[in-house]
Amino acid sequence: MGATVVIIPGEPVAQGRGRAFGFKRADGGIGVRVFDPKKSRDWKATAQQHMVEAMGDNEPFDGPIRLVVEARFTLPKSSWRKRGPVGRTWHCKRPDGDNVLKAVKDAAKGVLWLDDCQVCDAQVIKLNGAQGEAPRISIQVEQLG
Repeated sequence: MGATVVIIPGEPVAQGRGRAFGFKRADGGIGVRVFDPKKSRDWKATAQQHMVEAMGDNEPFDGPIRLVVEARFTLPKSSWRKRGPVGRTWHCKRPDGDNVLKAVKDAAKGVLWLDDCQVCDAQVIKLNGAQGEAPRISIQVEQLG
């Protein structure tokens, strides 16, 4: 199978911090549950739908893979120019690239690949889109030899 490209429209979302809550178990012990933040959970559900559509009838990748994630954010209105439209620029603000990668990897587990440990080569590119360009995340997955 060749490279698979998935486009997820919308503002890129980073994996949020899980919130832990204690509870009393039936046997009297104390347990802990960790909940994914709603924003992360909703984005991952949307991302999985796009990944399923991109994969079609193909099985998830098996073996080592290369992953390239391009997160394209909305250009801030303060950077817009009337005379000469602004092109793409580097996005040097939050969210961190590794947290965006975590969200992508969590969403893709079982859909694009079987397990996160298969990702042997990962690259994250964070950009501000050109003036008027829509935000999105582009994911390219490729089987390594």
